[in-house]
Amino acid sequence: MTTTPVNVPVALTSQQSPKAQPLTNDQKAALKNLHDAATQFEGVFLQMVMSAMRETVPQTSIFGQDSMSESTWQSMLDDQYSQQMSSTGGFGLAQQLEQQLRPLVLGNAAHEASTNVQARGIDL
Repeated sequence: MTTTPVNVPVALTSQQSPKAQPLTNDQKAALKNLHDAATQFEGVFLQMVMSAMRETVPQTSIFGQDSMSESTWQSMLDDQYSQQMSSTGGFGLAQQLEQQLRPLVLGNAAHEASTNVQARGIDL
């Protein structure tokens, strides 16, 4: 029976703190794109949540059945609420996405920096 050695990373102690390398311009641009994309994703997610929430409320008011213009206005208001909530970061989904994707983005910074996030999603 043969054994294969396994490299187990050693936990860094306060005495072995690595020196942080300064970020390149590509890495800075890639992180900005990541932030924009994560914020857009959070906005779309919150808009979907608000839309699903709105469907649970009866579509009648004291004036009768809601009109098409009222539902359009309500949809636009929900969209603005969701974009505002995502831009303030209070929900935290974008922050979690950024933390999880940061190593991948920094590893491929040259490609990620040239990606046009605004062309793919919603303008913030």
